[in-house]
Amino acid sequence: MISLQRIAPPAWAPDYARHCILLDGPRAEEARAAFAPLLGALYEALQRRLDAYVNDPEQCFLEADGFPCRECLAGTYYIESETYQAGDEGYRLWIQFRCQEKPWHPGQQEHGYDYLGLEAICSLAPGACEATIDEGFNSSSI
Repeated sequence: MISLQRIAPPAWAPDYARHCILLDGPRAEEARAAFAPLLGALYEALQRRLDAYVNDPEQCFLEADGFPCRECLAGTYYIESETYQAGDEGYRLWIQFRCQEKPWHPGQQEHGYDYLGLEAICSLAPGACEATIDEGFNSSSI
C-alpha cells in the first residue's frame, strides 16, 4: 500500500506547473472567492481519493507494463494548477496534480521525474457551503 505525500513544486517543475491559479472567464474571481473557505476540506478529501486511486489495482496497475503502474510511483505529488470558472449553474474548480516517478536514472533529479497527471473537478452551487467532487480522476502520462 502506498500513501502519497504532497510536496511543494520542485525547482525543476515548469513555470506552468508551479501551483498556478488560473481564472477562466469574467466571473472566475467570484468562483475563486466562493471556493476559498472550502479549499482545506477539499484538499483533505482529495488526498483520501488520491490514496484510494493509487491503491486500487483496477486504476493503478501492479504490472510494470500497465499505466499507471503503482510500483513506478515515488509516493510524492504536487499541485500543478487550480482553474476557476463561474457559470449560470454555479462554480467549477479543476485541480491538476503531478505524481512523481521513482528516480531510475541520474538526470531525473536535475530534469524532473513527473510521471502521472491527475485532474479533479469540483463543483459548488451558488449559496452552497459544501462543494462536490466528481467521481474519479482524469489521468494522463506526463
